[in-house]
Amino acid sequence: MTESKLNVITRDNTGKKWTKKMRRQGQIPGIFYQHGKKNILISINTKELVTFLHHETGLISASFNGKEVKKCVIRELQTDPVSREPIHIDLMGVSMTEKLTVNVPIHLHGTPDGVKNQGGTLSQVLREIEIECLPNDIPEHIELDVSALSIGDTLTTEAIVADKFEIIGESDRLIATVSAPRVSEEEEEEAEAEAAEPELVGKKEEEEE
Repeated sequence: MTESKLNVITRDNTGKKWTKKMRRQGQIPGIFYQHGKKNILISINTKELVTFLHHETGLISASFNGKEVKKCVIRELQTDPVSREPIHIDLMGVSMTEKLTVNVPIHLHGTPDGVKNQGGTLSQVLREIEIECLPNDIPEHIELDVSALSIGDTLTTEAIVADKFEIIGESDRLIATVSAPRVSEEEEEEAEAEAAEPELVGKKEEEEE
């Protein structure tokens, strides 16, 4: 996988007053932690972090104050409920020889046969999945082909080829499905009207006799 780089600055100030001030100055507060080591308070440039988050990230090389580089992953990212901008980040340091659990996005490619030739609709239910692996084996994303799916077909996590990682949780979770074309309200009303019409042919013939 591609390793991403991120500039991190250590800080000493804490509390709501300082975090609000940091955000006004274009910095996102956060924390770096690693098992068996002391937690480190950090801040990251807001613009750099937003740009960084627009790309898929797995293993990160975090440069602390432009010097020491620590391998880590994003463990938690808090965002503003209105603007969706990041307001706090947790980075977790990793050992390159120890497995860890991370969430990886699922990408679907191809146009299902049920969509292209039958007018159906593709719905993606599961957009990311939790896996366990060594840091160097974290995939940027998991890609699955949906071209062969017809109407009524489903794609589950059993389709994922996990050669360098292990899927956490049930192996048959629904990822995507192709549903039949939705009937419009007018078509439904017409169908109901046709079904409700009485059969008058036999009665008319009897009256003629």
